[in-house]
Amino acid sequence: MILLEINNRIIEETLTLKFDSASNGTKPEAVDVTFADFDGVLYHISNPNGDKSKVMVSISLKFYKELQEHGADELLKKVYGNFLVSPEAGYNVSLLYNLDALPAQKDEVIHQAGMLKRNCFASVFEKYFKFQEEGKDGEKTAVVPYRDDETMYVEAKKDRVTVVFSTVFKDDDDVVIGKVFMQEFKEGRRASHTAPQVLFSHREPPLELKDTDAAVGDNIGYITFVLFPRHTNANARDNTINLIHTFRDYLHYHIKCSKAYIHTRMRAKTSDFLKVLNRARPDAEKKEMKTMSGKTFSR
Repeated sequence: MILLEINNRIIEETLTLKFDSASNGTKPEAVDVTFADFDGVLYHISNPNGDKSKVMVSISLKFYKELQEHGADELLKKVYGNFLVSPEAGYNVSLLYNLDALPAQKDEVIHQAGMLKRNCFASVFEKYFKFQEEGKDGEKTAVVPYRDDETMYVEAKKDRVTVVFSTVFKDDDDVVIGKVFMQEFKEGRRASHTAPQVLFSHREPPLELKDTDAAVGDNIGYITFVLFPRHTNANARDNTINLIHTFRDYLHYHIKCSKAYIHTRMRAKTSDFLKVLNRARPDAEKKEMKTMSGKTFSR
């Protein structure tokens, strides 16, 4: 299975090009690029006020208000420092880079810019990982509506952190393939005892969401991750956040790939059957035959 990139390659390639051109003394060119990412996230790379010597990277997340409640602003300030500026109109977070004063560690700065979405998500996970580390119980569950009809829930206990993703399956086939994927995760845990426990519930929310307004329905699924201290400790938490915040996209990406593969195999098999039928078709033209005496007849 393919792991989706957690960084945004367009941001990294654009900044790399701009930084390299500035290092070589090349006259800067204008840039104005708007592009989208998973979960309805929108990016904008531009020159503020038309100043080509400055490059601004902005991100818009529909659920950023919920992330702010869990310390997103403080975390981004810690990660980006002076690169973090007042957000551009219509966006939630903006980073500003001056091509006339390039940072010493260009590669690290570019990499962190590409991780902007991940770092916005990280605030809620780091907060609840810390709750678990400190043995706090009974903290209010974090509710992040990361898509229009889908929500992420994060809850901390003394011995674990529970992360629940609600997701909408557009087709009945998606539910079946999704269940197969969840079964593979269960099998994977048998092979690796360090893997987190993964649970899947269809139609009804899990017990962790009892007495909440969690959605129910035939096309609703809930994926639950149970993260233990070995997944949330200081040494492992960055990798855990990298993997878990993209899980919903990972799941639906592979469902679509599986359906595409099945359709390809079906078309290939249909083509093979048609070839067999064409070879079995009797010749429509009548052939003239001769008897031993020389008489002719059509068969």
